[in-house]
Amino acid sequence: MIKSSLVSWMAVGLFICTFVPAVAQEEEVEADGSKRCINARSIRGADVIDDNYVLFEIQGRRLFLNRLPKSCVGLSRDRRFSYDTYTRSLCARDKIRILKEAGDAFYEGRSCSLGRFEPITYDELQVFLGERSAPIEPEKTAPAGIEDVTKGRRP
Repeated sequence: MIKSSLVSWMAVGLFICTFVPAVAQEEEVEADGSKRCINARSIRGADVIDDNYVLFEIQGRRLFLNRLPKSCVGLSRDRRFSYDTYTRSLCARDKIRILKEAGDAFYEGRSCSLGRFEPITYDELQVFLGERSAPIEPEKTAPAGIEDVTKGRRP
């Protein structure tokens, strides 16, 4: 009986030792407020901004901007993606897959890794989007002078 309960307690201890670090990792928050993971069940929507950024809205109207570590070519064209989680969290380095439309159906295309989830307010988002859509003005430089290249040539 004692041996059986000792084994049970060791199993509980092992479970706690493996589970608690995973939960702590979910809540890992950097000094800038960014998170490594967000609760996948609390995601209310996601918007593709471009091939480098995805905006997640989670429960409570909180927004998180995810800057992908590498550009995800085609994401802004198709504007849809899927993801699978084996835990309750969606984390940095998890993969999203571009969803491509084929008639009435969708199929999964290229996969891309997520980055950290950075909290952003609605006001900050408007500024961010405004900066991204502002046309880039060409640099104003003085026109080059005209040089007479025929000087010194013999006819």
